[in-house]
Amino acid sequence: MKRFVVCLTCILSLVVISCDKSKLDIINENTISTGNFWKTEADAEGGVVAVYNMFYRQGTWTRNIYTQMQGMADDGVSMAGWTELNEYTKFLYTNYDFGEVNVKIWREHYVAIFRANQVLDNIENIPFQDEQHKQDLIGQVKFLRSFYYFYLTSLWDNIPFVLKSSSASDTPEQKSPEEVFAQLEVDLKDAISKLPATRPASEHGRPTKGAAYGLLAKVYMQEHKWQDAVTCLEWLVDGEGKNYYDLITDYGSNFRNTTENNKESLYEIQFSLINNVGFDQTDNHLDPNAQLGSQIEMNQAPPGLGWNNVEARRWLVDYYKREKTVDNKNDIRLFYSVWYNNAGKDFPDRADTLVYGNTWRADWGNRVFIKKYSTPANPLFYWNDNNFRSLRYSDMLLLYAEALNELSGPTPKAVECMNRVRQRVNLPQIQNSVYYNGAQIVANKDAFRNQLKIERGLELSLECVRWIDLKRWGLDQQSAIDEIKERDTDFNNFIIGKSLRMPIPQSEVDNNPNLDQNPNY
Repeated sequence: MKRFVVCLTCILSLVVISCDKSKLDIINENTISTGNFWKTEADAEGGVVAVYNMFYRQGTWTRNIYTQMQGMADDGVSMAGWTELNEYTKFLYTNYDFGEVNVKIWREHYVAIFRANQVLDNIENIPFQDEQHKQDLIGQVKFLRSFYYFYLTSLWDNIPFVLKSSSASDTPEQKSPEEVFAQLEVDLKDAISKLPATRPASEHGRPTKGAAYGLLAKVYMQEHKWQDAVTCLEWLVDGEGKNYYDLITDYGSNFRNTTENNKESLYEIQFSLINNVGFDQTDNHLDPNAQLGSQIEMNQAPPGLGWNNVEARRWLVDYYKREKTVDNKNDIRLFYSVWYNNAGKDFPDRADTLVYGNTWRADWGNRVFIKKYSTPANPLFYWNDNNFRSLRYSDMLLLYAEALNELSGPTPKAVECMNRVRQRVNLPQIQNSVYYNGAQIVANKDAFRNQLKIERGLELSLECVRWIDLKRWGLDQQSAIDEIKERDTDFNNFIIGKSLRMPIPQSEVDNNPNLDQNPNY
């Protein structure tokens, strides 16, 4: 009997042990995982830095997004020898899983969002000595996640929307731009409440309250929520923000690597050559000395000097030149924005019209190349350390003018904002313009709106802004498309109801039953 009891006890023990699955969940203390990482304040800070680290990827802000956003807009064009890269900017999508653009931009934005969600899911359980630091980190991550979602929506419209840590087996639901923007409004308002108004130089690259106001204003503008946008822009232009932001005297200083983080910059992505790894190692992120530079310069340089994946449209030169400054000179923004033949004649007082030390080549003909974010490098290197100014104060001034006009026509404040941008480059006040009908522009809502489209095109050319503007102004009417075609022949390929958004990578659609391909693809 005793023997039977002993045997039964052993059997029951084995049954109990075999049913307790938690006994199998053994944490490997020698490996970092999501289960054992989030413990200290330093861990939280490291997690936030990992979100910033996603800026340095080919599909985010190292290279490819410039080609796509500028190529689709009417101020840029791709003449790349790589056929798919070229055609993707021309609304010609054959391979929906084109790795260099569609897959990389999509994937690397979602990796950034995955990292942001991990921080937000775990930071509340971490003890902080300084509660203000904790709230600041939360504000930073909500800004960054909103930043990535803003550009995903600008490219694809209807996207999977993930706000919690996810796994590879998840099938997140697809959300419309309106649904995404509604959450971005919530997150950015929270970020505004948590972020400081200013930061020391040691924290450049981390968003401030002004950066969050600026991004929130852009979200509202895309939704045509004019009054909400005005509220954000009032803070920047007429409220507390006027103590921190203003136009700088020299327009060109917005694009030099020697004049970064100036008072015109609400937010800029910090690039550095501290880890100079040589050629095209943008995907070496597992290396502790991974590249932190930008390839924007090599990407847009003329053929024979760089990759020439994207360049400028000729109409920009013509538009810049058609209105003279008050002292009868050419608009200096032309000089700082593009390289083109005969630039030396248009700016005889400038000695620096060489293209990376080269005179204009005959085989370049009448083409126009992007000069913004160039450096004095000669010969051109694969990388540069020129920060990308994602949110500029002049953008905010013109958005303020646009929102005010949509609400009440060209009010004195709207006209003032437009004139501040014009007068910085020595153009006459719009009401005194010789080329444009200034009297009509400052008296008529439609005329003022049309002029704003020109002003934004010249002030913010080739800065990944124009495509977002075109979508806000409407790409659903054939008359609008026909007007753009006069400047950009790529819009001959534009199909209303289809081309205002890119195709979702087909592999994503195939693997997620909750994800539908975008309309008409």
